[in-house]
Amino acid sequence: MSTVKDQRTAVKGQRWVARFSAPLFVALCLTLLWGFALPSTATATAEVPYHVEIKGKGLENNPVQNLLREVSQAVQKESDPPKSLALLKRRCESDLPEIQKVLRSFGYFRGTIKFQVIPPKPSDAERAGNPNNDVSIPPPKATPTLVRIEVDLGPRFTLSKPSITLIPETPPGVLAPPTPTETGLVAGAPYAASRVVKAGETILTRYKETGYPFPKISHREVIANFKTNHVAVSFRVSPGPYARFGPTRVTGLERLKDQYVYELIPWKAGEPYDIRRIKAARQTLFNTNLFGIVAFKNPGVVDAEGQLPMTVELKERAPRTVRLGLEYTTDYGPGFNGSWTHRNLLGMAEKLTATAILNKEIRTAALRFDKPMFLSRNNTFISRISFNDETTDAYDATSGVATAILRQQFTKPFRAHGGLGFHLSRVKDNATNERNTYQIVYVPLTAELDTRKNILNPIQGYHLSLAMAPYQDISQSDIRFFRYVLGGSTYYNFNRGDRIVVAVKAAFGQICGIHHDKMPADLRFYPGGGGSIRGYGYQMAGPLKGNTPLGGLSMLTGSLELRFKVTESIGLVPFVDVGTAYLDTVPDFSEQEMLYGAGLGLRYYTAIGPVRLDVAVPLKKRGDVDSDYQIYVSIGQSF
Repeated sequence: MSTVKDQRTAVKGQRWVARFSAPLFVALCLTLLWGFALPSTATATAEVPYHVEIKGKGLENNPVQNLLREVSQAVQKESDPPKSLALLKRRCESDLPEIQKVLRSFGYFRGTIKFQVIPPKPSDAERAGNPNNDVSIPPPKATPTLVRIEVDLGPRFTLSKPSITLIPETPPGVLAPPTPTETGLVAGAPYAASRVVKAGETILTRYKETGYPFPKISHREVIANFKTNHVAVSFRVSPGPYARFGPTRVTGLERLKDQYVYELIPWKAGEPYDIRRIKAARQTLFNTNLFGIVAFKNPGVVDAEGQLPMTVELKERAPRTVRLGLEYTTDYGPGFNGSWTHRNLLGMAEKLTATAILNKEIRTAALRFDKPMFLSRNNTFISRISFNDETTDAYDATSGVATAILRQQFTKPFRAHGGLGFHLSRVKDNATNERNTYQIVYVPLTAELDTRKNILNPIQGYHLSLAMAPYQDISQSDIRFFRYVLGGSTYYNFNRGDRIVVAVKAAFGQICGIHHDKMPADLRFYPGGGGSIRGYGYQMAGPLKGNTPLGGLSMLTGSLELRFKVTESIGLVPFVDVGTAYLDTVPDFSEQEMLYGAGLGLRYYTAIGPVRLDVAVPLKKRGDVDSDYQIYVSIGQSF
């Protein structure tokens, strides 16, 4: 009986549980669904925006301050705020060792650092959203937390008793090391770790330039004395064996003859080892544009004869290059230019280049052959032939020009060349409607001094040039004259980079020994246009007959540009151009006024050079002659 009763009780209990569990289960499901629908407070934690202040006595105008901001992760990650104040404090704490290293590197060995994380005081509106003033709830993004890093520099330690000695086992007769003063370590000067590093480099360089290829700093010691606030720096140097250049071997050549490379090596076997010659050889080989890889290697030991064999490992670039370019100016509309170059035509770096220029006014095709090391290492033979068809406002001309010149590179920045040229042309002077045929022989002479490192985008250095030539028409004895152009440009950057660059250019030219009416129209001076005085049309910045340019027997031009970068790839260039041409050989400044153009340029900097867009207006607009503005689009700076 008890068993039956217990079973009945169990059944009743199961029914009660069933009646109770069903609504409980439904409520639990709804609760879970509601929880998933709402944002999770556990995972959606608000960020803590903050701002960092680095303060301390003596930090203002001190290079230490900029370096502190560079090494501070708290500063560098201001745009990436942490999820809590605790994480922000941890970020600040991780900065302390790096900041201490910076202080020590400048000689502030007693310097101390501490930081404070100061949450903003909540406003009334914020208290309403946080009535209990719970600090775990971060402030809104509009009110950043203040991180104050306080730096006490303390005294700056100075150098005391710097010394540079050779290791005890150095044999007699070895070159003595430089003195501490020669390396920049002067007793009493403020300590800086960079000076110590530079001193070590100076020591090694001294030996590498005077016959010791494998010098080492065997021991370097820097001891700070906290009693006297001095730092003692000492070096012990192991010069290694003295060596002379041994045999040089060239590897990796496929099409180029090794004789060409040997001609460019600036040392001979048996000469004292000098790392400067290796650096010069590397730069020379790269400058040929023939190689993608240039490496100099040695076995690492001096042989029994005291020589160090050298191996030059090279990898040739593809010998052919094709370049295509587009440009646009309001002078002559859209234009096309292209070139094809073979850089190793006959195995000794002979270069053959074909070029073409095509626009509304000028059609040119040219072929140029360069033969390096002609007669001597520093000479280059250059021959060029071109065919030109020009339809300009000043003249219509069809011509062929051939030149053969010998160029000599006297020094790295200075070169000069001279040769012989022939100019055959059929010219119509649009001012007089006269047609003439000229057969002119001339002797081109040029001298250049160029310290620029990047021709497409120069930021420093200067370029001076003098190009001149006597001309004689072999069919008309009275067509004889001398023509020259003296020009120069210079560049100054304010911040030792390319952020702000001032560029200045000027040129003056004259044609002597001939009257203006006899002078071939296609060889006169015609300033105006994108490469000259912007704002005025091509050839139009000079004397006119109606709307027809007359050209001149002399000319004077100048340009001033302020180039500054807005970003790494975008730049703005306000500019002013000035100049004109004069009818006579000696300029008459009272009769012919100077013309001025001004404008604004946009630069887009690429790996191959800046893309240029210039918009210019004439400041002295002449009636119906000049347009309201001119537009120029091309590659490279204007000068």
